[in-house]
Amino acid sequence: MSDSNKRIAKNTAFLYIRLLFVLFVSIYTTRVVLRYLGIEDYGIYNVVAGFVLMFSFLNNSMSISIQRFYNYVKGEDGELSQSDVYSAALLAQGIIAVATLVLLESVGWWYINNVMVVPPERVFAANCVFQFSVLSLVVVVMQGPFSGAILSNERMDYFALGSMVDVVLRLVIVLVLPYLPFDKLISYGVLSFVVSIVGFFWYYLYCHRCFRDLRFVKDRSGILLRRLLTFSGWNLLDMFSYTVKGQGLNVLINAFFGPTVNAARGISNQIMSAIQGFSSNIVMAFRPQLVESYAKGELARTTMLMFSMSKISYVFLYMLSVPIVVELDMVLRLWLGDNIPDYTVPFTILVLANMVVSSLNTPLSQVMQAVGELKWYQIVRSLIITSILPLAWLSLKLGGDPISVFVVSFLMTILNQPVSMVLLHRHYSYSYRDYLKQIVWPCCLFSLLAPLLPMVVVRTMDSSFLRLMVSCLVSGVSSLSLIYIVVLNSSERQMLGSLVLSRLKRIKS
Repeated sequence: MSDSNKRIAKNTAFLYIRLLFVLFVSIYTTRVVLRYLGIEDYGIYNVVAGFVLMFSFLNNSMSISIQRFYNYVKGEDGELSQSDVYSAALLAQGIIAVATLVLLESVGWWYINNVMVVPPERVFAANCVFQFSVLSLVVVVMQGPFSGAILSNERMDYFALGSMVDVVLRLVIVLVLPYLPFDKLISYGVLSFVVSIVGFFWYYLYCHRCFRDLRFVKDRSGILLRRLLTFSGWNLLDMFSYTVKGQGLNVLINAFFGPTVNAARGISNQIMSAIQGFSSNIVMAFRPQLVESYAKGELARTTMLMFSMSKISYVFLYMLSVPIVVELDMVLRLWLGDNIPDYTVPFTILVLANMVVSSLNTPLSQVMQAVGELKWYQIVRSLIITSILPLAWLSLKLGGDPISVFVVSFLMTILNQPVSMVLLHRHYSYSYRDYLKQIVWPCCLFSLLAPLLPMVVVRTMDSSFLRLMVSCLVSGVSSLSLIYIVVLNSSERQMLGSLVLSRLKRIKS
C-alpha cells in the first residue's frame, strides 16, 4: 500500500474520531445550555447566532478556494509558493471580514431591533449576543488562511484535535455559567467569543511553528488575490443556489401547508445532516491529494482518486442510511416519542435518497475545482438546482402533496449527475465507460442487495429495541461484505488486505 493511500486512510480515521467526539459532546452541550439558559434565552441565542451564521457562506466559498490554491501550488512546479497563497488569502479574508462586518452591523442590527420578536427586557442582552456573535464570525473568517494550510498539508490529526478542544471548551463555558454573577445569556455570548479567539490562536501558532515558509509577501499577492476572488465567486454562486433552494422550499411548504409540515422537513434534515458528516470527512481526506496530483500532471492518479472517492462516499452513506430507513418508525419514536409530525417518514426517506445520489456529484466537483474551469460548470449546475423551486411550485399548484416537492428535488439531483459528468469531460478527459463500469454499476448493485437482509429481520421480528439493534448489526455486516465483494475491485481488495495485515502485525509487535 503506497504512502499516499496510507495517508488518506489515516486522515480519514482521524476525521471520523473527530466527528464522533464532536457529535456526542455537542449533543450533551446543547442539553446543558438549554437547562442553564432556559427556553426563552436559548431561543434568543439560537435566532441571533443563526442569523449571523447565515452570512458565513461568504467565508465558506473562500475557504474552499484557499485550500484548493494551497494544494495546487504545492503540486505544481511553478513560480508561485505557499507564501504567495498565504498572502493573497490573508488579503481576501480581510476583505470578507470587513464586508461581513459592514453587512451585519447594518442589516443585522436592523433585524435584531426591528423585526426579531424579543421580550422588551431582553433586547439589550440580544444586542450584546449579536455583537459578540459578529466578532466571533470575523475571527473565524481570519482563521481561514491558517486552517487551510493545515488541511492542505494533511495535518488532520492536529485539525481534529483542534475541533475536539473547541467543543470541550464550549462545554466548559456552559458548566461555569451557573457560578457567574452576570447575565447568563450575555456571559454565554462573551465566553463563546473567547473560545473563538482561542481557536484562532490554536491554528495561527501551529502554522507559524510548523510551516516556517509561510510569510506575507507583496510581490505576487495582488495577481493571486484577483484569481482567488474570481475562483471564490464561482463557488459562491454554487453555494448561493443551494441556499436559495433550501430556504425557498421552506417558504413553499409553509405557504401551502403551514408550519407543521415545515417541522417534518426540519426533522428529516437533522437526520440527513448527522449522516452527511461522514461523507464530508471522506472528501476532506481525499481533496488535498486529488488537487495536488492534478497539479503534478498525474492524471491517472487523479482519476483513480475521483473514482475511489465516489464509491466510498456513496456506499458509506448508503450503508448508514439503510438501518435508519428500514427502522425509521422505531428511530423516530425513540427520538421524538409520539409527537412525530405528519410526512416525517416519507420526507426522511426522500432526503436520504437525495443525499446518497448527491454524494456521487461531489467528487466530480472536486476534480473541477482542481482543474479550475468553474464558470460554466457552476452556472449550469446552479440553474439546475434553482430550477427545483419553480418546478416544486408548479407541482403544488397542480394539486401535488408535500411529498411531490421532495420528488422534484430528487429527480433534479439525478439529472444533475450526467450533466456534471459532461461538463467535467469538456475540461478533464476520463472514460464514461470506466465510470459506468467502476462506479455506477457496482453502486446500483450494492443499492439493490444491501437492504435485503435488514428487511428480512424487520419482517420476521416484532418491533422492539432489540430488533433495531439486530437490524443495525445485520445491516452493517451484510453491507461491509457486499462492499468487499461487489464494490471494490481487485486492486482495492489487495490494498485493503495489506492495510489490515499491517495493522495486525503492528498490534502483535
